[in-house]
Amino acid sequence: MSYRHQRSAPLVRVQDLITIHYYEIDPEYRFEGERHPFWEIVYVDDGVIHAQNGSRHWDAAAGELIFHAPDSFHRAEGNGRDQGHIFIISFTSRSPAMERFRDLSTLLPPKMRSLISGIMLEATAFYDMGTDGLSPLPDAPRGGDQLIRLYLEQLLILLYRRMNDIDAAHQTRDLTGEVILYLNSRVYGSLSIPALCAHMHYGKTHLSRLFKEETGQSIMQYYRRLKISEAKRLLCEQELTCAEIAALLGYDTPQYFSLVFKKETGLTPGRYQNIGKTLTNS
Repeated sequence: MSYRHQRSAPLVRVQDLITIHYYEIDPEYRFEGERHPFWEIVYVDDGVIHAQNGSRHWDAAAGELIFHAPDSFHRAEGNGRDQGHIFIISFTSRSPAMERFRDLSTLLPPKMRSLISGIMLEATAFYDMGTDGLSPLPDAPRGGDQLIRLYLEQLLILLYRRMNDIDAAHQTRDLTGEVILYLNSRVYGSLSIPALCAHMHYGKTHLSRLFKEETGQSIMQYYRRLKISEAKRLLCEQELTCAEIAALLGYDTPQYFSLVFKKETGLTPGRYQNIGKTLTNS
């Protein structure tokens, strides 16, 4: 019996891993930017950062994935208001398919985020992740570097497929990004879903469904968490009372603000503020 051998034709192949990092970005952190001859991916794990890719500047929120192509100028820094955490991986790839990711920024679907976690888990066990590159640890588990490449290639293939979906899929991602920008612009105030729908020229049911498919959260859940994130910052960094913060963020009463805050964090605003100031002064 003869067997036919089917040769694999990889869509995306990662040649070398350059750096892998996980950083906390303080609101006032500044970075002069850089360019280098390899690819870099930045994933905003939580909070909000200020991003630059070439001449484009914007505030990137949790869940956003940013691609920096070889030799493109880029930076990630604090936006002066929010704290954030970012995952960064840089690598070389000569695959023509990588051009689809040039200058791309997109919300990473929740089902793909486990691949980022897998990369970070394997990298922590396998590498000493210094600022100047990756060095395998003496007791590194065998195959860790290969698993990182496989996770990364799987992420790139799934994103490539997603980008090749029908035009409606592109419109959905753009639409979700516009909704998030709208929500961020109204953290100090209130949100009207009918006004949002009118601004986006979409019906409530359709807009809500598309947004939840992309982010894993309802519009109001996402908006509420943006407000609570800003409330945390104000409680720790500003000499404001809970009532003043509640008014700034558009809550009807301090009591309702306290109720929402405790539901999201497990602490009252006053308790959170006391803990934050204790840590700052210690």
